[in-house]
Amino acid sequence: MKRLEQIRRRGQILPLFAIFLGFLLGFAALAFDIGYAMVVRTQLMAALDAATLASIRYAPQGAAAMEAAAQRTFAANLPAGKLMISNPTVTTPALTEEQGALRVALSASADIPMFFARWFRADGMTIRANSAAARRDRNIILVLDYSASVGPVLGDIKDAAKAFVNSFSDQYDQVGLVVFSTSGAIAYPPQRPFKADLTGVINGVQQELFTNHAIGLYYAYRAMAELNDPLKDLKMNEIVLFTDGRANWFPGRFNVRTGSGRCNTSPAEGVFGITGRSYYNNRILSLQASAMPNAPALSPDCSGLATGTNPVLSINPSWIPPSSPTAGAIFPEGVSLLGFKNNSTTILNKSNPSTTEREQIAANVTDSLARLIRKDPMGIRLHAIGYEGTETLEMDVLERIANCQDCTRVDAADAADTTQAKGRLVMAQTQQELLQAFLDIAGFIGRITD
Repeated sequence: MKRLEQIRRRGQILPLFAIFLGFLLGFAALAFDIGYAMVVRTQLMAALDAATLASIRYAPQGAAAMEAAAQRTFAANLPAGKLMISNPTVTTPALTEEQGALRVALSASADIPMFFARWFRADGMTIRANSAAARRDRNIILVLDYSASVGPVLGDIKDAAKAFVNSFSDQYDQVGLVVFSTSGAIAYPPQRPFKADLTGVINGVQQELFTNHAIGLYYAYRAMAELNDPLKDLKMNEIVLFTDGRANWFPGRFNVRTGSGRCNTSPAEGVFGITGRSYYNNRILSLQASAMPNAPALSPDCSGLATGTNPVLSINPSWIPPSSPTAGAIFPEGVSLLGFKNNSTTILNKSNPSTTEREQIAANVTDSLARLIRKDPMGIRLHAIGYEGTETLEMDVLERIANCQDCTRVDAADAADTTQAKGRLVMAQTQQELLQAFLDIAGFIGRITD
């Protein structure tokens, strides 16, 4: 009787064990298949993220280029057959403009087989993922030095400038051009589309004589301030200055002699610099460059000034830039002509500062103006491209313009000031490196930011 009872118990345990084993295998199957699905989803998400970033980088080339980049990148990262997947698919990028930014959204899917789950009549499943990225629109001013020394490489500079502007989107970005030599001008206000017309303007640039970095920066900032864009503060605002030499002219307010053959009124507004070149000899010229390649006109305050007459008595320590007809006052508190190169008023209290003193003043006002531009609420980044051709560059001035990360000659206070953006400085040692220098800056500006 006892043995019979044991047999009955044994007969009850076997079915229970079979049922338990079935559940155990089912959970094992579920764990294996879910783990496999999670691995595939991780790979799918990585491929999709790469496709999204590749797509948005091609925004300057248009929607077709964006889709081709997404498909190409996705296929390279997740080809059919990898991890036993089939039908890997990525959608066409969905583009929307939101508050000064381009948003790109993509979805992807891939089919995978099931293994143990087939016992529960689940032969396979589809894995899905979504991804999005944003690219802030750009407002960009390219500032070109067209002084006499660029002559031997002017064609290369034009080609590099055209490649630079073509790196940005006709649909989403706005690009403009400022030129400077002795004085400067807004040659092409920032707008969109820009590629066709701006290419023509660049082709028409011809050389003049001297170099005035500060006036180039002034017109670049003015062009940005005059840009009628209600979302400007939400966008990336960039100024890129190209030069091949040291500044030897500068803008200012000059206390002058008045009367016959001199100036009409004092102080006079304009630009002043190097002597010894007939028309340019000790004369105060207009801030505004005339149509290229002609020399700038005389300052309106000194329209009767004779060649070779020295009207300057002294130079005011602060230059108040002219107001914009649409944007209003431009730094009405003034831009200092004293600073890191020479902080002594002695260099201003002269009727004819030496060449060295004039270059020191030019460097000072450039540095002061660049600092004010970087502090503007628009969050403007300044970048510099230097060409080491026939002229001597002032590396400390270029570094201070860009306020570049890890540049050793940046002012310590500027480097520590978190309200001032960090720009980039790129040097072209040879004529052949000019194109790459411009494209380097374009790539830096074009990086994904959101």
